[in-house]
Amino acid sequence: MKIKDWPSSDRPREKYYQFGNYALTDAELMAIIIGKGVKNRSALDLSKEILKRVGSLKRLSQKSVREIEALKIPGLGRVKIISILAALELGRRSLSKKNEPKIKFQSPRDVYEYYYPLIAGLKYELFKVAAVDGENGLIKDTTISKGILDASLVHPREVFKFAINENASGLFLIHNHPSGILKPSEDDLKITQRLYDVGELMGIRIIDHIIVTEKGLYSFSEHNLI
Repeated sequence: MKIKDWPSSDRPREKYYQFGNYALTDAELMAIIIGKGVKNRSALDLSKEILKRVGSLKRLSQKSVREIEALKIPGLGRVKIISILAALELGRRSLSKKNEPKIKFQSPRDVYEYYYPLIAGLKYELFKVAAVDGENGLIKDTTISKGILDASLVHPREVFKFAINENASGLFLIHNHPSGILKPSEDDLKITQRLYDVGELMGIRIIDHIIVTEKGLYSFSEHNLI
């Protein structure tokens, strides 16, 4: 019987949607990756055969495409093998990312050195916001404005929606000056003050605003502007 003829609660994709990933066996998860089976063999049948022949997901992840092809499992072609191994590699990489040390901004210089390679050489202004946790560890950043920086283009709503979505304790504001001028403009000052005031009301700190240039940095906190 083909998988499409099974009761919906037994089909791997529908089961995943209704009950979540933990409700599926290794073979059922693999069947979703395989997609379609072959004549007289469903994707789940192929998955069970693979695991039976190889022994475990861990052993499977350690094998090459050619090694799996050598098993000569009927219906298991190169495309399906590559799809399975690619999915296993994604899982491995996601785990390795968790072990990467978190970036922490202990000083304005830390922020500058992190963003310098990203924005210092641009010919236009880029305004970014970095969300951090209670220890100033970087959670995520986002670009708020690109082009000529104008106070009217940076909306507190957009900035703090991002902060709330990322469960941020505080925010760093970062933008570049292509001119190389290490001094905030009137718009820079207005933007910073407006965001600082909203942050005070919402309980999300604006920790600093860093201007990045190829010549150096300007920190609002070091100049007592925050």
